[in-house]
Amino acid sequence: MRIPLPSPLRRGSRRRGANAIEFALTLPLFLSVIVGLMDYGYLFAMQAGIDDAVSMSCREGAMKDPGLGASLPVDTANSELDSRSAMFCTQGGCTKDVQDLQSGQYAVPNRTLRCEITRPMVPLIGFLPAAMYPPTINSVSYYRFEWQRK
Repeated sequence: MRIPLPSPLRRGSRRRGANAIEFALTLPLFLSVIVGLMDYGYLFAMQAGIDDAVSMSCREGAMKDPGLGASLPVDTANSELDSRSAMFCTQGGCTKDVQDLQSGQYAVPNRTLRCEITRPMVPLIGFLPAAMYPPTINSVSYYRFEWQRK
């Protein structure tokens, strides 16, 4: 005598709506994780872009010979900083600062250029609470002058 085996389709018929209910319960958690990752990804992308803009601008200014007189290293770094940070400073106003640290202990032969950008942090989506974001993004870079002249 042959015993009939249960059909795989018939076995799950007792859990008909369980999959839909589990999906409905886990979907909000899954979406909140995805949206949170997007917001933090945006934060890290902004920070990396501003870090790169400040570093490269300061480097360009520090490579300028201050003895030539055509344009000062600070002016070169300022113009580079404006062009490189334009993409990151569209929403909120960025505060940019370039200084030639040439007085006191920083005098020749340690003449140094200091570049800084501070940008208010505006979240991409804003799903997470404001306490989870830093209020500002800041990047500072120091480069010694390639040409050490007064």
